Amino acid sequence: MRHFRTLSAMTLSVCLLTFAADAQHDADATNTNLQTDPRAIQVILSPNAQVLSTFMGLGIQFDPYRDAPSPERWQIIKQRVVWAHPGFLRVISPAEDFFLGFDTQGKPIFVWQHPTPASEQRFHNLLAILDFAQQHDISVYLGESRPPRALGFDSVTDARWPAIVADFMDYLIHVRHYKVIQHYIFFNEPDGPWEWPDSAPDFDAWSKGIRNLRRDLDAHSLQQLAITGPDNSSMPDAPGEINLTWLDRSVKMLHEEFGSWEMHLYPTDAQIFGGEVETILKRAKQTILNNDPNGARKELFLAESGLLTGKIDALDQQPRVHTFSYGVEMADYVAQVVAAGWMGADAFHLDDAKLSNSNKPKLWGFWDSSPESDMAIRPWFYTWSLMSRLFPGGARMVTVGSTPVSSRFRAVAAHWTNGVGVQTTVMLVNDSDTPRTVELSRQGLEGNALTVYHYFSDDRPVNSKGFPVPAAVLTFKRKGSPLMLRMPSAGVIFVTTVPPTT
Repeated sequence: MRHFRTLSAMTLSVCLLTFAADAQHDADATNTNLQTDPRAIQVILSPNAQVLSTFMGLGIQFDPYRDAPSPERWQIIKQRVVWAHPGFLRVISPAEDFFLGFDTQGKPIFVWQHPTPASEQRFHNLLAILDFAQQHDISVYLGESRPPRALGFDSVTDARWPAIVADFMDYLIHVRHYKVIQHYIFFNEPDGPWEWPDSAPDFDAWSKGIRNLRRDLDAHSLQQLAITGPDNSSMPDAPGEINLTWLDRSVKMLHEEFGSWEMHLYPTDAQIFGGEVETILKRAKQTILNNDPNGARKELFLAESGLLTGKIDALDQQPRVHTFSYGVEMADYVAQVVAAGWMGADAFHLDDAKLSNSNKPKLWGFWDSSPESDMAIRPWFYTWSLMSRLFPGGARMVTVGSTPVSSRFRAVAAHWTNGVGVQTTVMLVNDSDTPRTVELSRQGLEGNALTVYHYFSDDRPVNSKGFPVPAAVLTFKRKGSPLMLRMPSAGVIFVTTVPPTT
């Protein structure tokens, strides 16, 4: 849905002012006439604010397509990902994409050595993503779901599996010279029974596979390639719980093998609203700091991010990605990731056409590029892409003071330096339908102009490509006056020193 708004001279608050995308306005004049709301939430950026993390940025799961999209659609997909400006990509590619089996002497047969028409196309689909990432300097966390049973690997302890992975990484890094591949994820969601068709999840067996992979990577002079994980699902033992047992054991027993830490997290609505995501992530981070001597120097992020409430288990689909509220809750999710001191989160996932279950689309993405689909951008791309652009890799995520403390309201901020100078973004999230008034101090928001983006059910402006555009560009004649922001319902506001981008 597109919303183009025109200037209204009668309304007084920034949120209720409606602007064309390139409008300029004297914000001080607006605030002069605005009555102070005694119930307003005061949000202040302190110059001495605690730095919570140096951000990796936000990522996107971008797996190879089984059936490549048309050239026209592929161009649109790349254009949208470039706009979103991800800090990293998680790319899960099965062994069938690069490996054909063993010859009669037991030697591995790789696609780049003996291509067939079908295997060459699959390999091309993977390389297309890696080429795109290399072109735009986007880090890639490459990985595989499970032992490739169809190729004769029935167990994670089969030493041939990590050996072919190491051969593959050697080819990509030393032969094809992909500089963006610096991490490998071995075994998706190893704590999930769905990944162990013949047995229960086996931590000891999986640990052996991890150690074998580290040995084989080192043998190929790939010491710089970090094993990233444990990639645990964190799925609950009981409704409403988050299970961190696999992560806890990994940190205590495998901290020498893992070069960066991550897991998956799919909270319920109640866990989002109640702030439990922040509590869970703080506890997990403390476990890492307590048990990994180098934990403070390793990346720490969520490798799959989404919401559990509303998921159709039988199809592994989340129809709520079509809804406005999903975009609000995912902004709240990221706000809690930041508050917990984690360094990033990865959206699951980009495009329904890449994954399928029982020949049905894996409904989780920002859009569906299947031939029968119109590729319409879904609402949550709005907030995720803005967060990704306005909380970039290298940003210093800092604490934000807000009083009084209000339930289901969050504020986060970032500072970073680009070619122009120091930039700052503040994100305000109201995930309830209770109206909020926010008095945002301009201390820490340097410069004479601020760009404001809105994400509300009836107010989320976009351009002809469906990309977010500002609700207002505010210029100031005087320094120091705060902004009075009205949030009439559930929604998100971004205030940033970054000028609008076409």
